[in-house]
Amino acid sequence: MKALSSVIFILSVWIILGGCSYQLKEVDPPENLISRDSFQLVLLDMMLLEGFVKTKHSNVHDFHQIMLKSALPIFDKYGVDSAQYANSMDYYSHHQEILKEMYQVVQDSITLWSVNKLIAPGDSVVIQ
Repeated sequence: MKALSSVIFILSVWIILGGCSYQLKEVDPPENLISRDSFQLVLLDMMLLEGFVKTKHSNVHDFHQIMLKSALPIFDKYGVDSAQYANSMDYYSHHQEILKEMYQVVQDSITLWSVNKLIAPGDSVVIQ
């Protein structure tokens, strides 16, 4: 009986570990993919908006509802919609090195603005 339990345990661990992978599945770009440069601008505005909303609304439900409504003018500004944004975010999330580079550019832009006041929030000027 003990031998059977050991075999079942070893098989279970083997199946679980065999199913794990550190690599993301390859995702084809959606037809409506927002270009990398444009997506960085959208991310910049979204991060500024998110930071502002978080300081004003700590309730998760309120935060989510306000973000949904407040993001619409940003989408209009760049001529995208929420589905296009979600599809592009999904694509770039599966290409983490690209997304990491974009977030670094956005973060650097926000840092430059906060230190030098070179970029006003909402200007969507990304410094590279």
